[in-house]
Amino acid sequence: MNAILVAKTSTDRLIYLHPHLNRERLAHLRASEQFFCPSCGESLLLKIGNIKIPHFSHTIHSECATFSESESPLHLHGKAMLHTFFTQKNHHAELEKYFPFIRQRADLFIDQRFAVEFQCSPILVQQIKARTNGYLEEGIQPLWLLSAKNGQTEGIQIIKLKSYERALIQQARECSFLLSFDPVANRFYYCSSLFFLGGFRWIAKIKSLAAGKQTFPFALPRKLTKAEFELAFELAATERRRFLRSQQFVQNRFRNRFWRACYELQLDADNLPLAIGAPLTGNHLLEGNSVVWQLQALLAQFQGLSMSELLESGQVKLAAEASVPTVVQHLEHYLKLCHLMERRKHDRELLLELLYDNYCKNV
Repeated sequence: MNAILVAKTSTDRLIYLHPHLNRERLAHLRASEQFFCPSCGESLLLKIGNIKIPHFSHTIHSECATFSESESPLHLHGKAMLHTFFTQKNHHAELEKYFPFIRQRADLFIDQRFAVEFQCSPILVQQIKARTNGYLEEGIQPLWLLSAKNGQTEGIQIIKLKSYERALIQQARECSFLLSFDPVANRFYYCSSLFFLGGFRWIAKIKSLAAGKQTFPFALPRKLTKAEFELAFELAATERRRFLRSQQFVQNRFRNRFWRACYELQLDADNLPLAIGAPLTGNHLLEGNSVVWQLQALLAQFQGLSMSELLESGQVKLAAEASVPTVVQHLEHYLKLCHLMERRKHDRELLLELLYDNYCKNV
């Protein structure tokens, strides 16, 4: 049986199980009202237990298909707290709104315009795309919120993003970020200023905001200060050194793209120009470590190839969410950066200035 937070009474009045409803009030409701599923019309039970938060439930033999997935206590609590957040901000909020035409149920439906999804567990990227497209086809704007991770610390740091979390990165006003919600602390967490390192590893700024200070539409994160950017720059430099050390243990250097590029460019692998492996905001558009594909871009230029020809050769690969024109532009921009560093290949301060300027123009 699956938990539900909204029900209809015999007079078609909607009952929402807000966190502020105490047990005495809930017991009175259970004794005085009959409850029905707003989707299928079947009878519902109001459960007031000690483990799960208070919720409605179909009977064991229900065939209601609109509540097809069981939900964790965290998910239920989060939906209830978000409903309270929106109503306190004077927005029209509906819990567990079902859209029969696309067979999707939003965790919350706000102001007849926004479908809020509070994601507490891994989900296939294809499902995210399908649900997002379903809402958009109905003229509804989807808003995805992740469940904030336990023990989340704030500041500039290296994080790991799973594939589905990466797919939930939001874009607004040239700003990329992930938004999470912690229903226990009643706080929103922003994961912004994202710099892709490779694999699942990213550099990001984590910053929280109490629900009482949050707005809707949701506030957008601020760009990094110069001092914050320098911290991100140093983390990227540390990761770069770690990657370069790992290449020392490659067995077949002749077939290794890193070593082949260094050889053909006549570069000392132990003393590469600092611009190789530079942290740029668009590095997530290409697969693999930035040191390797940036070397490949320089090698293509040395061989007289355009960036389009480099992509056609398959030497560098696009990320799933990237388009060829965008990646070509990103590669050409990187080559301009290398040109500006040509006479001062190991000037840390110059590189920092150029990268921060690039970051400010793209955020």
